[in-house]
Amino acid sequence: MLSIKSRALLRSIASRARLYVLPAIVVFACGCGNTAGTGGADGTTTADSSAESSSDGAPRVETVAVKREDLVRTVQMPGTVEGFEAVDLYAKVGGYLQGFATHPQTNQPIDIGDSIIKGQVLARLDIPEMAMQLEQKSAAVRQAEAEVEQAHAAIDQAQANLDSDQAVLEESKAERGEKTAQLEFRRSDFQRIQRLVQNQTVREELLDQTQYQRDAAEAALQTVEARIRTAESKLLAARANVKKANADLTTAEAKVTAAKADFDYVKTLMDYSVIRAPFDGMITDRWVHRGDFIQPADGNSAAKPLLSVARTDVVRITLDIPMNNVGQLDRGDRAVLNRINVLPDAEFEGQVSRFSSSLHMTSRLMSVEVDLPNPDGRLMPGYYGYVTVYLEEMKQTPVIPSSALLTDGDQEYVYVCEGGQAHRRNITTSYQDGTKVGVKEGLQEGDQVVRAGGGQVSDGQQVMAVLAEE
Repeated sequence: MLSIKSRALLRSIASRARLYVLPAIVVFACGCGNTAGTGGADGTTTADSSAESSSDGAPRVETVAVKREDLVRTVQMPGTVEGFEAVDLYAKVGGYLQGFATHPQTNQPIDIGDSIIKGQVLARLDIPEMAMQLEQKSAAVRQAEAEVEQAHAAIDQAQANLDSDQAVLEESKAERGEKTAQLEFRRSDFQRIQRLVQNQTVREELLDQTQYQRDAAEAALQTVEARIRTAESKLLAARANVKKANADLTTAEAKVTAAKADFDYVKTLMDYSVIRAPFDGMITDRWVHRGDFIQPADGNSAAKPLLSVARTDVVRITLDIPMNNVGQLDRGDRAVLNRINVLPDAEFEGQVSRFSSSLHMTSRLMSVEVDLPNPDGRLMPGYYGYVTVYLEEMKQTPVIPSSALLTDGDQEYVYVCEGGQAHRRNITTSYQDGTKVGVKEGLQEGDQVVRAGGGQVSDGQQVMAVLAEE
């Protein structure tokens, strides 16, 4: 049996032995580099997030491995389905509604919910006084065209008279040459006989005869000259008649043009009495009934539409996008409509088709239109839901937690653990949502990044990295 002194000695030795063994255990547990930690019952390793130091003074830091993920930047806004085109059909002219056209499939007058095709007759107005006006304008056109025919005939007659007078003038001028030659002959003969009488070669009675013949030739020439002057006057009158006839033709043709313009004007107004479908779509509302007097819409605020129609094979949704999302918005961005009460499980995909180039001055929102194909007509104007616009889609992007990101002014950086040291690595980010950070440049998949508390680490510092569990 041990004495009291022997038992005290043994307790002292045991106490000293524990002091030497415990540091060795700590060094063994914490000096294993990036995979150090406390072992669990299933053999996995757990990390301690506290910044404890190992026996050699190196702080313990928790790290995460950089992984690649598909990231998307979206914005979600409420929106109401509208027809791609939606119009109210008014009558430009006033009249009584004769009735709606018959639907080709049902043989019933077209009504709310019926499909329509572009150019299809939808309704007709009865305007009898305009029909009478149209007949009057048509008669005026025919009368003006008849006057044009008369003007053509007058031109032909005036031209014939001109040609006749021209021929008479030419004939008279030819006859003047003949009479001039005869006069010269008679004058010469008279002078010859006059010399013979003076020589007493011939009797004086012969001189009187030749003088008479000379005077007759002079009279005949004067008659021809008078006839030429008359023919020239007639020719001038005939030319004036031709000009007048051409002027009358121009006037008649102008009357035809004016008459046709009047006719076309009334006919155009008459054509407005037939209401046609402006595009393929469906009738969404009817405002009048057969026999109603339809007031003209031109300059009349009291006028009401006959029908409302909408194009629904494609629908559009107008959204108001916040200013902080405008920079990432592009035409063609994918857009998905869902959370529609009447279609709870349905999703409809389209794209951003157009947006304003400015923001509303009061709300600082931008109007954006999303077009959605609707070939089966499931989306009806008035449906309400939420539209998710995919502003940016990034495939297989390196991702780190937001807590790992540090900033130095405008420079973003992280600490990467390599070989038992922490090294500062400048990076460029492309995505942040408060939880994750998408890295554009600076990191590779598998890099060990200090998860949190990087601000307490310096570049090149010795650390004990502990890989955090997922």
